Amino acid sequence: MQILLIGVNHKTAPLQVREAVSFSKDQLAVALPEFKRTVGEGLILSTCNRTEVYATADDTESAAASAGQFLATFHGVPHESLTPHLLQLVDDEAVHHLFRVASGLDSMIIGESQILGQVRDALTAASEANSVDTPLVGLFHAAVRTGRRAREETEIGRNALSISYAGVNLASKVLGGLEGRKALLIGAGAAGKLVARALRTSGVRDLMIANRTTARSEVLASELAGDVVTFDSIQDALDEVDIAIVATDAPDYVISRAMVERSLAASPSDRSLFIFDLAVPRDVEPSAGEVQGVKLFNIDDLSSIAAENRQSRQNAADDAEKIVQDELGRFMSWWESLDAEPMIRALRLRAEAVREQEFDRAVKNMPGLGDDDRRVLEALTRSIVNRLLHDPTVFLKKRATKSELDAARLLFGLWGDDVDPEPGRSSPR
Repeated sequence: MQILLIGVNHKTAPLQVREAVSFSKDQLAVALPEFKRTVGEGLILSTCNRTEVYATADDTESAAASAGQFLATFHGVPHESLTPHLLQLVDDEAVHHLFRVASGLDSMIIGESQILGQVRDALTAASEANSVDTPLVGLFHAAVRTGRRAREETEIGRNALSISYAGVNLASKVLGGLEGRKALLIGAGAAGKLVARALRTSGVRDLMIANRTTARSEVLASELAGDVVTFDSIQDALDEVDIAIVATDAPDYVISRAMVERSLAASPSDRSLFIFDLAVPRDVEPSAGEVQGVKLFNIDDLSSIAAENRQSRQNAADDAEKIVQDELGRFMSWWESLDAEPMIRALRLRAEAVREQEFDRAVKNMPGLGDDDRRVLEALTRSIVNRLLHDPTVFLKKRATKSELDAARLLFGLWGDDVDPEPGRSSPR
């Protein structure tokens, strides 16, 4: 059994590809059982910068082809347009990648704060959908531990930017500061809350907050002295603001080109409107950026801020990578032990079968053997078997590599149905 990762992220695919195969929370509840039925056990990590499927398989090439086809079919995307952008990693490379993701090392903004929670959420969603068993649960527990250690033991998470904060920084650069500006935030989820706080910290004077669930926008508005705007009033709010930041999981565009055109048409000719679209799939119709006076940005436009952030955090990233390597070794030792344990069990069963066969043959040749002598002889033969198998068992369980396990299988003739992995093992916590 091997670990397989297949998917797209901000390094392998442009935004239009990533948004085409992203999963909302509601979609995950449907997709995960379907994935298990058609491909096998798996988890799906879907964020603004990645959609990655983690699975286990004996034939990774076949499973990868099935998983790629699943992504395309589920989202109605032509498979041939998705394939060139797919990342495929197996075993330690897949684990290393996930641990870097959980540690914030593979994010566009190094050390960003949201990804660890998103890794946890991916495990929760898969567990609720009953699409995972012990090996993948162990993998994601190990990833969460790695991410937590990276943040606790290094500077990678200290004063780290999130995508949300980076978007506000970009607005400040483009507009020459945010002091006294008016802003509209659409979406009061986790990303929206970070945006709202960053806007206030940056000096935004008037903050309007719109959310499909009014109660959520009211809580955030109360916390940050903002004003609640209903979804039906977004058009009117656009007429009043300098900045609009959008972060929802709506299935359709929240801001259309027509809405932006109408807003700018009713304004002075020198008015400009900064719009930052945090969502994947996008919440703002891309052609809205073609309207005169509109400066439209999405998360892929954060490359300059990401580069500055990466340079300033290089030492912390190096320290976090050492933790990733440490946890990688720890996990792979546990993972390889999953191969060793059924083989050790099969080896002992084989040895016990031989012992019983030879014991019975010997006893038949000693018709006068009493019960006490029989028990002594049986204990002797069990002891001999245990002594002979002790050192090989310890080596196979604690130190053997995959190639050494394969050699042991050949040596003891254990290729076959008697080596059957036992479900329900504990994970490497």
